[in-house]
Formats: sequence, structure tokens, C-alpha cells
Amino acid sequence: MSGNTQMSGFLTQEELTRLLPTGHPVAYGTGTILVREGDKSDFVLYLRQGHIKAVVGEPKSIAYIFSPGSIVGELAAMTEQPRTADLIALNDVEAHVIPGAAWMEFLMSEPRANLAMLKHLAGRIVAKDLPEVESATTSEHKIAKGLVRLIDAGMGQETGDGIRITGVTQRDLGSLSGLSRETAAVVLRRMREAGTVATARGSLLIRDPEAIERLIQRDDRRHLTHDAGRYQYAPGRRARHRLGPPPR
Repeated sequence: MSGNTQMSGFLTQEELTRLLPTGHPVAYGTGTILVREGDKSDFVLYLRQGHIKAVVGEPKSIAYIFSPGSIVGELAAMTEQPRTADLIALNDVEAHVIPGAAWMEFLMSEPRANLAMLKHLAGRIVAKDLPEVESATTSEHKIAKGLVRLIDAGMGQETGDGIRITGVTQRDLGSLSGLSRETAAVVLRRMREAGTVATARGSLLIRDPEAIERLIQRDDRRHLTHDAGRYQYAPGRRARHRLGPPPR
């Protein structure tokens, strides 16, 4: 996991086999608000396909992006408190709804899953603090990291022209990067003029992945690695491959 995205779930296939029959499958279209901040629901989602963003505050900003394999909304079931964020489908989503009581019963009966969830939640707390930790870096550096976090979440598709990211607005990218929408727009305009990216309504194309990599490596000890076709941060390690297509 890197930044504020979750690349994969923390449950084993055997655990999922025991958990999923306690709920039922659902599907949501792009932009659907699954829950609102302050709701008193306590169900949990197992995300099979698509991406969900957790959005908080006024103005709204992205706190987290959930990828396939994620457990979403577990805090409400554990704390019995209102929801702490809006949950919104970034693209078409397929998931499994698990009642809060069933989720808690599952955790009580599955010690390994319980510990794995605690470790996962601790990682999310650290990820939530990353924008403040990086506040001294440049805006371009932050936008570059925000782009790679979206790729880490599985939202980047390789094309003949580069890496295309769809379903994310400039406001989304700005909040994910710890910047305002206006600042993100200025940075993206400079990147367009430099030929690094191209933007269209609802999509962004990274034309020059090497330029994004150079921005990320500026004043940063964390470098990119390629692992099983996915690009991730690896603290303290050198990059094995660039932010381009993996070697064939």
C-alpha cells in the first residue's frame, strides 16, 4: 500500500469464503453516494470491482481510495458511531454488503483476520497524515505523487500514448495530493504545456512517465518499484524499473 490508497485486501481467500455468505452482492454506478458522513448505518462492504473514495470535510477532500479486495466502512461497525466520511463510487462498483453484526461476529471468531485488520487500520492512520508530512515539498511533486497513488490503486491503464487515468476530477487529484483544486489546475496546466500530461473531461493521460518519476524522486527517499504489473512506493529502496511499461 502506498499513500492513501489500499491496493489489496487483508483477508485470505479462506476467510472470505466464510465471511461473504453472511451478506449479499450489490452494484453501484459511477458517482453513487453509498453512505454520507454522519449516517448511522453500520454495514461493511467487501469491494470486488471498481474504486470507492472516502471524502471528508468542507470543502470536500479525498481521505482515502479503496481498490478491489478492500474492506470498506468497518469503523462504523466497530465503534457504533456515525459514519466519518462520504463513500462515493469513483467508477462502476461491484461489492458484497456485510451486516455490521455479522462483521463483528466474524472478527471475534477469526484471530488472524482481527490482527490483520488492526495492522491495516494503523497503516491508514499513517497514510492519512502523509499530506501534512509532505507539506514542504513542491506542488508539482505532490501532484506527481497523487498521480502515482491513483496508478497504485489500479486506476491507470496503459495505452499507446502513455498511462490513462479516468473518473477523477482536478478537485479529486488536488485533495489527494494535499492541494486546492485551483493549485492543482495551475500545476496541470504547466504539465500540459510541458507535454507531460494531457487532460480531458473526466480523464488524464500521462504522456511522459519519466518526467513524473523525476518529480517524485526530487527530495524524496522513496522510489518507485514495479511489482506484478503495479507501480508502488518502496521506502528506502532504489527503483528497479521506471514509471513506464514493465520490461517484456
